[in-house]
Amino acid sequence: MKFSQTLLWTLVGFVLLLQICWVSCCKEKEKISLLDFKRGLHDPSGRLKTWNNSTDCCQWNGIKCDDITKHVIWLDLHNPRGYNPPGALQNSTDAGYSKMYLTSFSVASNKDKEDVLSPLFNLTMLERLDLSYNAFSGVGVPQQLDTLKNLQYLNLSNAGFVGMIPRKLGNMSALRSLDLSTNSYISYSSITIEDMQMWIGNMRDLEELLLDGVNMMQVASDEWDKAISTMHGLRRLQMSNCKLSGPIPPSLANLTRLTHLHLDGNSFFSSIPSHFQNLSNLVSLKLSKCKLNGSIPSDLLSLPNLQEVDLSTNPDLGGNLSSILPRHSASLNSLVLSTTSVEGAIPDSIANISSLTLLDLSDCIVQGQLPPTIANLTGLVMLDISRNQLRGSIPSFEAKPHLGISFPLTHIDLSYNQLDSYIPSMLFGAFRKLRYVDLSQNRLTGAIPSPDMNLTSLTHLDLSYNELHGTISSLANIKSLVLLDLSNNNLSGKIPPSVGQLLSIETLDLSNNVLTDAIPHNISNLSQLKVLSLSSNRLSGNLSEYHLHNLSSLVYLDISNNVLTVKLSPTWIPHNSFRTLKLSSCNMEGQLPAFLTTQYDISDLDLSENRLWGNIPAWIWESLPLIQLNLSHNFFSGALPSKVLEPKTLKVLDLHHNNFHDRLPLPPPSVVVLDLSENQFCASIPPEIGQYKFSYLSLSHNNLNGSIPPTICEGLYMQILDLSNNGLTGKIPVGFINCSYLEVLNLNGNFLEGELPAQLGNMISLRTLKIRGNRLNGTLPILENCKQLQILDLGENRLTGNISADWVLELPNLKILILRSNRFEGPVPADVSKIPYLQILDLSRNRFSGVIPESISEMKGMAKESENIEAFEYGSINRTTYVEKIIIRNKGLDMEYVRILRLVKCLDLSNNIIAGQIPEGMGSLFGLIILNISRNQISGVIPKSLGKMVLLQSLDLSHNQLSGYIPIELQLLTFLSYLNLSNNNLTGMIPQGGQLMTFEASSFLNNSNLCGLQLYKPCLSSPKHESKPEGKEGVNKRRGREGIDSFIVLMGMSFGMGVGIIVAPLLFLKKRREKFFHLLDSILIWVFDMIHCDKLQTVKISDDEDQELSEESKKLIRFCVRCTQIDRDSNTIVDTECICSQKY
Repeated sequence: MKFSQTLLWTLVGFVLLLQICWVSCCKEKEKISLLDFKRGLHDPSGRLKTWNNSTDCCQWNGIKCDDITKHVIWLDLHNPRGYNPPGALQNSTDAGYSKMYLTSFSVASNKDKEDVLSPLFNLTMLERLDLSYNAFSGVGVPQQLDTLKNLQYLNLSNAGFVGMIPRKLGNMSALRSLDLSTNSYISYSSITIEDMQMWIGNMRDLEELLLDGVNMMQVASDEWDKAISTMHGLRRLQMSNCKLSGPIPPSLANLTRLTHLHLDGNSFFSSIPSHFQNLSNLVSLKLSKCKLNGSIPSDLLSLPNLQEVDLSTNPDLGGNLSSILPRHSASLNSLVLSTTSVEGAIPDSIANISSLTLLDLSDCIVQGQLPPTIANLTGLVMLDISRNQLRGSIPSFEAKPHLGISFPLTHIDLSYNQLDSYIPSMLFGAFRKLRYVDLSQNRLTGAIPSPDMNLTSLTHLDLSYNELHGTISSLANIKSLVLLDLSNNNLSGKIPPSVGQLLSIETLDLSNNVLTDAIPHNISNLSQLKVLSLSSNRLSGNLSEYHLHNLSSLVYLDISNNVLTVKLSPTWIPHNSFRTLKLSSCNMEGQLPAFLTTQYDISDLDLSENRLWGNIPAWIWESLPLIQLNLSHNFFSGALPSKVLEPKTLKVLDLHHNNFHDRLPLPPPSVVVLDLSENQFCASIPPEIGQYKFSYLSLSHNNLNGSIPPTICEGLYMQILDLSNNGLTGKIPVGFINCSYLEVLNLNGNFLEGELPAQLGNMISLRTLKIRGNRLNGTLPILENCKQLQILDLGENRLTGNISADWVLELPNLKILILRSNRFEGPVPADVSKIPYLQILDLSRNRFSGVIPESISEMKGMAKESENIEAFEYGSINRTTYVEKIIIRNKGLDMEYVRILRLVKCLDLSNNIIAGQIPEGMGSLFGLIILNISRNQISGVIPKSLGKMVLLQSLDLSHNQLSGYIPIELQLLTFLSYLNLSNNNLTGMIPQGGQLMTFEASSFLNNSNLCGLQLYKPCLSSPKHESKPEGKEGVNKRRGREGIDSFIVLMGMSFGMGVGIIVAPLLFLKKRREKFFHLLDSILIWVFDMIHCDKLQTVKISDDEDQELSEESKKLIRFCVRCTQIDRDSNTIVDTECICSQKY
């Protein structure tokens, strides 16, 4: 009996011991499976070091077991460095991420790759599996996942899995959350779905479906619509960047439990379904980059729980802000509508979206002013309304700490608008957490407010491209700056010494201002500085290695176009490695700086407009990885290598205006911009040049000869071709038709012969065609396809024929037409007035006959003053711009216009056989600067309406048969600086007042019946001017003036006597007049030589018949285009209205 009891208790104890072991330890089979899984993994960070045979697997890292059965129900091996939103994208690129991920060992076949995960399928009670943000590169999505019948959460996102999603996945009916998404910045996996309805149709209890980045190109719109429409419990649907197409299914509006809907990055080409307003539980909506169109539904943004909306980058999606913004919302905190067609003004009710923290309306069509109520959004963290049409002022945000009002704003971007007020002083005082400020590309005026002393977080400040003036205040309070851009303003004064305290600064751009004085020496303290641009100011003094010796991070330096002198020791070796170095116009002398031999990373080198000389050394081609090289406007000489093979990265080579000679070199094949103009290269153009892919090629002003290679356009990419002013012969090659992208063709000043090729009319991109000064003959080709042509100069050839109306009307965008010095005949084409933009018309020195057409007064391009004062610039290729130059006869001289070309309005019909009268309507051409109809057979009187041409600077009516009086209205032409009425039949007194009193006798010679002070010929009797009846209104005006007439007469007589005492000796005593002008010359030269003036023009005095000049005078002189008179003996300016002067 006792033995039986002992045996019984022994058995019970043994059973209890087995049960305790069974309950407290994990399943051995599952443990073995997990260890098998570990053997197929590479674990660089040791995350699985707890996985060993001697410990309970329920205690392993990433494992969770059931409390009762001890089955493994949770396997979570996600990469913690990549799974922590929102930093996942950033963390994916750091070293920690790569160390923390798990990856499978390399295996031979796809089947073996899938076997890496096969041990996990023994964990039959598994409820959660998370392998996200690892690197199972090339491992297919496992086919046996459906064996895990109890799995509720499956996350294989961004783990490198590839291949087709197995159809058996649809058997996992217990799944509540499925995440197969991929992010191309993190994982290079490629998962594909085809029969979506087949595998997802049974997952009716699914609450989260995340398929971002999965390739669903083969899934039709109606297919995924049907598959998802049955998931009535779905709360989160994310299918961003899935290559979906077709319209957004309207059935999505039936998923009323949805809280997150992310479909961005697909191509729906549809509108947003209006039924989306039924999604009352929606918290987050993302439809950016979906190619949406139509209008945003008016109630969409008013959904009661909506917190986050992103509809950005849908250019065809629109709506008016006043109708789509909610009138009131306490939930919406993030609204992104950037790069859409949303328009209108921001309503005052914006302040009622009280929880708003992020507002992005950038690159829309927002107009009007920023409402002051936007300052009531006290929770705003980021505000971006850049690239719109905002105008007016920036609201004043005023912090009131005593009322509990402070602004957490960290980012404000209002750039690329039309804001035209001052920068509020409180802007830098109200936002203590401000980090990013961009107000660039506006019209802001006034001074820059002094930064608040507590603005310690500001890292980015961009106020460039405004109209700010004043000095730069102390920068000591914003020492945390990383970027400071104040370029392209009107800032003056010195660079503040406090710039040396910006120890964190990486980019400092103060270029294109009017800053003066020297560069502070303590700029050398900025050891973190990478970009320094001080170009186009008035900085003076020296720049030496002392300024640069501590700038070890500097990669970009531009101090061009100042009054600086760069003085670097020949033995100086920089501690930094330049990538961009621009020292243009820095008074550098001698040979290339020696320190360049120590630089191996320079890609952009600009040493233009200095006084450097000598040969270009071989190391500049062989040692530097140049992309752009500009050594223009120096004194380099010698011959270049016949074929430059290095550097292979070179794209822009500019060596123009030097003294290079010998044959043209062939650059590296990579070059797309080549400018070798204004040198002394000779011989012919090598035929191999056609094999290059040039966009810009200028070989002008050399001594090249031979013919133009017919293959010159074989590269097909040419946009700018300038071969002018050489000695090229032969015919214009037909091969130009291959230059389908050619915008500018300049063949001026050569010896080309033959006819103009008819194929020129097929150059559809052509905007400038200049073949002036050659020996071309024949008639004009039809240019019917050259609709973009703006400048056509065929002057000084031997072209013949008539100018037909059809030919004129084929060029609707023409602005400059020069056909002078040819052999054209027939009438002046009346339809030329139908070219709306024509501003320069030169038909002089031909054989045109008939009369001046009445329609010429309808030329719209000459009827108003120019508003656009920019130069004609084409083909901005790699920052190389082609600027047009046009020679126009003005004031009896051939002047070359460059920068102010758009200001010039000119009509020149001189030296023809035109008869008839000057049309009365010609006076309506108010914008004309130059009018020349001399040397014709024009008769009749000078129209009084010419007095309305108030901008006229040059008027030449000489050598005609004009009669009658000189209209007194010409006195009103206050800008008139050149007048020639000589050799006509004019009579009577020259008007004695206004601008006409400034001209000498040469302007009126050979008019036998003309008299006046200008001719030193007194009039015997007063001229009988035609009078117009006063009328009733005139009588009343006259009577109103009778009371003060006597007073005016007495004042006039007194003033006249005083002026006469001074002026009379100058008029009648030549020696006194010469002394007076000599004194005035001296004063002007002394004053204006101190002013920097870039408006001097080079002009050539031509051998016109009415100019009696000595050989010494027939040379190039330089003077300001607005100057009214030149002393031809001394070549000096003698008019007080001139803005610059120069004596030679």
